[in-house]
Amino acid sequence: MLVAIDGFAGSGKSTIAKMLASKIGFFYLDTGATYRALGLAVAKKTGKRENFSLEEILKVVEEVELKVEYIGGDFRIYLNGEDVTEVIRTEKVGKYASLVASFPQIKEKLFEFQRNLVNKGNAVVEGRDAGLYVFPNADLKIFLTATPEVRAKRRLKELKERGKTDVSYEEILKAIIERDKRDQTRKDYPFKPAPDAVVIDTSEKTIDQVFQEVWELVEPYLNLFITGVGSGLGLALAKEFIERGYTVFAISRKEPNELKGNPKFVFTACDLSNLEEVRDKVRQLLERVKGNLPWVILNAGILGELKEMRLTPLKEFQRILDVNLWSNKLLLDLLWDLQKEGKLKVGQIVAISSGAAVNCNKGWNAYSLSKAGLNCMVKLYHWEFENSHLISLAPGLITTPMLEKVLKIAEEDRFPSVKRIKRAPKHTPESAAKMLLQVFPSLVKFPSGSFIDVRKEFGEIYNSCLP
Repeated sequence: MLVAIDGFAGSGKSTIAKMLASKIGFFYLDTGATYRALGLAVAKKTGKRENFSLEEILKVVEEVELKVEYIGGDFRIYLNGEDVTEVIRTEKVGKYASLVASFPQIKEKLFEFQRNLVNKGNAVVEGRDAGLYVFPNADLKIFLTATPEVRAKRRLKELKERGKTDVSYEEILKAIIERDKRDQTRKDYPFKPAPDAVVIDTSEKTIDQVFQEVWELVEPYLNLFITGVGSGLGLALAKEFIERGYTVFAISRKEPNELKGNPKFVFTACDLSNLEEVRDKVRQLLERVKGNLPWVILNAGILGELKEMRLTPLKEFQRILDVNLWSNKLLLDLLWDLQKEGKLKVGQIVAISSGAAVNCNKGWNAYSLSKAGLNCMVKLYHWEFENSHLISLAPGLITTPMLEKVLKIAEEDRFPSVKRIKRAPKHTPESAAKMLLQVFPSLVKFPSGSFIDVRKEFGEIYNSCLP
């Protein structure tokens, strides 16, 4: 799902977009920062402060390396490896950005760069042109406006809070008026609201009032489908998403008592080991979703008994693969069909995998094979889900009922991995859910179909959330 927030400088779009992305767990992209960073690069390279030529800008585009990160709710932009997030927020660099944006060839190159950053995932994108030109197919477009005088006062306050006192209200107001005129009257890609955008005038409203208006527009789109919510991580994730305003559509063998009667929780009992009933039951559930399904979390899984490979019967493999692998194939097929029928629009699909998929430690036979198969299946399906972003994700060690069973009965000498697991720090389901909600927005930086181990790729977040 994509929310595009356009608007004038000082209209409040950055503040609102950051608040929204943080609350709903979406990737956040400030498109204006890419123009500012490129404008700064051109000024540094040419030594000029105005009258940039197309040739000069194109040369810089060929040489410059722009990188964007959004981790733990913090947006950063890097120019040739240097963090310029704060440097680019001056009025001077804002002028450079406007000059760079006056060339349609440059805008088109940045449009492509910005689309690649979102990578078909869930995102709140803000900036001039976000809804009209960069993401014309955004699910929701919002345009914020305010009078130049109000915007100049806000900008002056912001700069003073950053310790910049060498600029006056009159200078800022003049720069705002000049930039507005330049951007609105340019021949190519003139700045204006998209025809289907919801326009909100923020001049006489507080940030909280504006956010409430935006929230009322966004909330109907917030849906999650998740499997395995009876206990453990699935239940903790369901509760976390509900707290953030989502309606959760869920399946497991039993409905969790803690969520019974919750108007944001829509449940269907479904035993994933009974493959014959999976498709029909889940179709009936998902046909209750109103169009958008930003998140799908394939969480359900079973472990089985730890034992030597040669002692594991084929029936045990079949039982575990049915739940951990083949039921997920049925669900992915159903999601694809519902999209083709125009009944759903799926954003990001996260299949909960395990380090066991690659470690193949002694005793974890059918489970390791099922999770390795899941990783491969996600990669294969990403070719077919052309408008969605798919990831298989190892969340690390979590004290779920499944893991607790292993730690109680497994023989350490017989299965050395158990000894390591006992000694390693572990998340509770609740701490893991909060940790994953910080990780999810950043998954779009990986190619669709990737397998991600949270401990390796997001070690700082993983450790900081440990209880």
